[in-house]
Amino acid sequence: MCCGSAASSWPLVHSWPFGPDGKPTPNPVPMADRAPRVIVFGSGNVATSLGRAWEASGVVIAGFCNRQGLVPPGFTSTDAPCFTNPADIDVAADYALMAVRDEVVFPLIEQLPSHLTPVHFSGAQRNPDIGGVIWCAQSIQPNNPEHVGTIPMVITANDEVHREALTALAGRISNQLYPTTEEKRQKGHLTAVFAVNFTNHALAVAQELAKQAELPWDWFVPMIEAMSQGAIEGNAFERQTGPGIRREDAIIRSQLESLEAHPAWQKFYEAATASIQHLHDNADS
Repeated sequence: MCCGSAASSWPLVHSWPFGPDGKPTPNPVPMADRAPRVIVFGSGNVATSLGRAWEASGVVIAGFCNRQGLVPPGFTSTDAPCFTNPADIDVAADYALMAVRDEVVFPLIEQLPSHLTPVHFSGAQRNPDIGGVIWCAQSIQPNNPEHVGTIPMVITANDEVHREALTALAGRISNQLYPTTEEKRQKGHLTAVFAVNFTNHALAVAQELAKQAELPWDWFVPMIEAMSQGAIEGNAFERQTGPGIRREDAIIRSQLESLEAHPAWQKFYEAATASIQHLHDNADS
């Protein structure tokens, strides 16, 4: 969708501080008597679902910045100006919401005009020098702002002023708020990689194995549900089963042979088995 025209056609807030050159000046913490104004960077799941949820909460979408120079799908702020170059942003706004890939977060932040306070959404990256991070501790589904309200949001910043301001911003769209430190957020992201990303990959491999063997997936649903419930209750360690923990070497060798056509899955099986045994050996020592 096309964007609005130049910044001069976009209504500016009268209380916004402007310099002698007529450009916006830094205003890192929004005034309490008005809604925050934001520039939405990116056009993916985070940008569309979170951005639209903020828009619905009353946050002013003052502009968009993405490679296409277009309004991402679903936004109602279709008259907001669009940019492809961060340095060209010349509209009044509080925050630059950096909903972009991790590897380009800081290169883009370095190009921001000084009046914008950056907020990124990476669980693994460091805090920006000013501004902060709102990490959603759950994968964001595409164009799904209605389900944002229960997503845990982990908030970090290098100072209390920005942490409180970003907690208030996140609180506009979620009731699960967790202000914490940069170190804890990054360790939380690592934990999530094991809890979700690796687990989902293991299930994807299992589904492919079931498909290749022409096995009904219904066989496995009850055991997956039981495993998941045990993990949710915090009992994953105690509920560990299988040939790895029982050290059934003959079965392990046989199953590794069955995976000869899938060398990557063989390595995964070997690594997971070794990790299970190592974790439980250490607990017993």
